[in-house]
Amino acid sequence: MRSRYDDVATEYDEWVGAGSALDDSTFSELTGDVAGQEVCVVACGQGREARYLAGRGAVVTGVDLSEKLLERARQHEETQPLGISYRHGDAQTLDGVATDSFDGAVCYMSLMDIPDLDGALHSMARVLRPGGWFVVSITHPCFKTPATGEIVDHVDKSVRRTVGKYFVEGYWNGPGAHRSALPIGAYHRTLSTYVNTLNAAGLVIDQLREPLGDTPVWREVPQLLYIGGRLSAG
Repeated sequence: MRSRYDDVATEYDEWVGAGSALDDSTFSELTGDVAGQEVCVVACGQGREARYLAGRGAVVTGVDLSEKLLERARQHEETQPLGISYRHGDAQTLDGVATDSFDGAVCYMSLMDIPDLDGALHSMARVLRPGGWFVVSITHPCFKTPATGEIVDHVDKSVRRTVGKYFVEGYWNGPGAHRSALPIGAYHRTLSTYVNTLNAAGLVIDQLREPLGDTPVWREVPQLLYIGGRLSAG
């Protein structure tokens, strides 16, 4: 299976910061102290989150469907060795990744790009050891829907977010249209679909985070949603 990110690997690498490690305080707080832990980065792309975690002492394995993004990740690993292992694989199955093999798993800003949410979350749960932790982040499903926009109040000049088609789940071609480095399109799902699918996979939510954004409209409503928790003991 070929990834649509193969066509934009160079541009995407440059857009997210070629060779850089992730700088995200919410993600840092949710992942916590990872020193000495074995962590799987699902849909790792060009390795930005993997480099962040490895830089804090984790033993990291990154898995991605895009061979071209993995080439970039391995190039960055050669330039700055952090002991990261990169594997070609589908996030929906994680075939070839051993069951009960990781202390933690992360999927950063990728679940909305994956067609089979149920498969991806069950695969994450499968590779976690009993009691293992997980952190995922997505564009906020309540405010990034197939029909959204922004309007300006002509009186106070404030910017407001409009939302529509929230209950219309499935593929849509809106996100990324303004970024040449991103394939256009993602899979919209309701918040309840995400929560219920996590629960069905045995991934118990401990925390939800909705960080304040850095633009007027994203200071009014959240642009991103972060979810942290653990694999159910049952």
